[in-house]
Amino acid sequence: MTTAAARRRRPRGWIVAIVVLVVLAALVVALEFAARAIVPQVVRSQLVANLGLAEDQAIDVDIPGLRLPQLVVGSIPQMHLAAEDVEIEGVSGDVDVDIQDAPVWGGGDWSSARAVVVLDEQQVRGILTRVDGFPVDAVSLDAPEVALDTELSVFGATIPLGVRLSAVAEDGELVLSPTTFRLGGVDVSADALRQQVGPLVGAFAERWPVCLAEYLPAALTLTDVVVEDRGVVASFDIDSAILRDEAAQQPGSCSDAS
Repeated sequence: MTTAAARRRRPRGWIVAIVVLVVLAALVVALEFAARAIVPQVVRSQLVANLGLAEDQAIDVDIPGLRLPQLVVGSIPQMHLAAEDVEIEGVSGDVDVDIQDAPVWGGGDWSSARAVVVLDEQQVRGILTRVDGFPVDAVSLDAPEVALDTELSVFGATIPLGVRLSAVAEDGELVLSPTTFRLGGVDVSADALRQQVGPLVGAFAERWPVCLAEYLPAALTLTDVVVEDRGVVASFDIDSAILRDEAAQQPGSCSDAS
């Protein structure tokens, strides 16, 4: 009787084990779904709070792979953030951010983070209005350069003047430098024009430093600038100090960039 009773109990033991496994699997799946729903909201709320973004700012958060194991380990190997028309200090642009090994809990550092900010022609003009003496009304984007189409007064005569400026990152600043001039329908290099009639073209022959740091968190350092059909594309390295340092979260300055 004892042996027969034991045989009857064994199947019940397996049934209990299977039920436990199913429940655990369902719990893990539920937690994964919860993590997928909660993590993007937490990331978005932190960005809005720390960077002073608009409360209704839409931010797309993409984290490849299962999120629950990453939360358990405490590090997210890859994270991509994307947002359009992000406005900081009165200047807006489209932003894409890629982060590697983002810490889940406070106190850690990521291995790297890079932001790409795209400014269309109107947004570029908004920044250039704050550059002393820059002829904003004459500016347009003509990839791979910035164009100025204006007029030059020489001995009482008005001559059409076209200037093409390269855009580069130097010591953390955006610098616009003239490369070629079209003066009265004739193309002239910037160096030749400076030597021949430099005083006549005045500031048009000079370099224009443009401070982007004052519009962005101090943790961002400008590393590259390219003028494309979609706009001025500026790339930044992001210091992980932005996760916990209020000073790094606030807009920087040109002195920080240099």
